[in-house]
Amino acid sequence: MKQHSANAKAPQARSRSIETLPWDKRPHVQMALASEVSGVSPATLYSVAASGGLKLFKLAGRTLVDTASLKALIASRQAWTPSNRGAAARAKRSEVARMSLR
Repeated sequence: MKQHSANAKAPQARSRSIETLPWDKRPHVQMALASEVSGVSPATLYSVAASGGLKLFKLAGRTLVDTASLKALIASRQAWTPSNRGAAARAKRSEVARMSLR
């Protein structure tokens, strides 16, 4: 019978060193992490990949995002500027309302 001493070390859990690596140092990341890092939904990431702006690949049944292409996507961001899309529609509604009052 094997005796355990009080000083014997307990078996340690497997190290999960990949989780301690910052996302930008990994060769690839899972879709959920890529979505969190970029601030856009997984559906948007799939759409960007379909148009060639992001590299995805499958490994062991998971969709993974190439980190270099994710960094490039984030770097390609553009400053937000307000658009005037609704101005024409508002003007048209105002015109219709004015005409109905005559």
